[in-house]
Amino acid sequence: MAYKSVRRLFSTVWELRRNEKRSLAEITARQQERIEKLVQFAREHSPLYRRLYSHLHTGRDDFSRLPIVTKPELMEHFDEWATDPEVSRASVEEFLVDPLRIGQRYLGRYAVWTTSGITGRRGVFVHDDDAQVVYIAMLIARTSKHMRSLLRGGRVAALVIPGSHFTFTAFLGVIRRRYPIVADAIWPFSALSPLSELVQELNAFRPASLIGYPTLIRLLAQERVAGRLTIEPELVTTEGEWLSPTTRTLIEAAFHCTVRETYGASEFLVIASDCGHGWCHVNSDWVVLEPVDRSYLPVPPAQASHTVLLTNLANRVQPLIRYDLGDSVMVSPDPCPCGSLFPALRVEGRRDNMLYAQAADGRMVPLLPLALISLLEETPAVSRFQIIQVDPVALRIRLETEAGADRIHTWEELHRRLRGYLAVQGVPSVKIELDSAEPQRDPVSGKFRQVWVNP
Repeated sequence: MAYKSVRRLFSTVWELRRNEKRSLAEITARQQERIEKLVQFAREHSPLYRRLYSHLHTGRDDFSRLPIVTKPELMEHFDEWATDPEVSRASVEEFLVDPLRIGQRYLGRYAVWTTSGITGRRGVFVHDDDAQVVYIAMLIARTSKHMRSLLRGGRVAALVIPGSHFTFTAFLGVIRRRYPIVADAIWPFSALSPLSELVQELNAFRPASLIGYPTLIRLLAQERVAGRLTIEPELVTTEGEWLSPTTRTLIEAAFHCTVRETYGASEFLVIASDCGHGWCHVNSDWVVLEPVDRSYLPVPPAQASHTVLLTNLANRVQPLIRYDLGDSVMVSPDPCPCGSLFPALRVEGRRDNMLYAQAADGRMVPLLPLALISLLEETPAVSRFQIIQVDPVALRIRLETEAGADRIHTWEELHRRLRGYLAVQGVPSVKIELDSAEPQRDPVSGKFRQVWVNP
């Protein structure tokens, strides 16, 4: 059984590798074939989709006209959504209560993980066996340095939230249980541990690769520069949060290694992979992404979307078809220098983190989180920060400066830069306040939200 499982995995890896060499027409045709099969399957086996599609004809549907679904809608109709009648919200919640079941099979055949719920809308997602194989194969085929490191006897340190069914933690548990041969090579480390303790543990483990939140790895990079962290990974992969150019540069300089970003979600584990040329390429042989505006109309390349619609072509137990993921992305208008034919994009941030400031004439002006983050990160002596929008005309900043830095001088410089940015955006009257509290991680998810709107 173990042999068959490994053979199936590497067969999928081989298919993914072949797809990278196919023409754009071939990739599009394969994607379209999978879309049609998924839509038909959902219509036949999911009571929710059967109802949503009841007004559509049974032939080839115009994909762009299919109804859009949202997380609240799917969570509300959880039992109707599933294509397996044994899957129920009650039994899933019972499964999730037990931390000992992290990485185990729900109903003996499915993987389950949850979103962190930091936006106030917790999601629970069930993935079938085929989908799990695709996710793992993508990690091997399209972020393969980790696997090459393992084959050479190297080890991977994964920074996770222990005792939780959050996506990356649960998925790592799935890999370790499904493929015991790598259980000792891919090891979880608590992202919630005190920094000094985490440094000691990593020094003892000496990983060849490091995976985790970019804000935490940035702190580890500072420990490496200070000489307290002595590991020498050949690859650092970030996940779960946006990797800013400044943070990428700092990590590369500290560890003298390749840094790659993985764009994924609870709904689809590896949506896009970093090519090393400043873009992430969508794995469009198994996922469909549609960047759209507030009215769910397509946005052109080089323009940040309000949200993006995701269709998971691998998972059948809970079909996700034109699902509002909530991320803002920008698609490249030009071919990528790396030569990949897969769509290239940058993640601009979470829609929930989009700030809108009110101008003097009443207009609501968007303030891109990534522009604000880059501006603050590039301010000298700034170690960590959080930007909180109190109301449409006020921002509050939590600030942590580097050791030995003059906090007052750092704040004055940061304030000057922010004031200049707001003036250019046409909202010079927005107030900027320094919060007395220091930046904080979410106590449940462990994520470090740099920008958010105070509800």
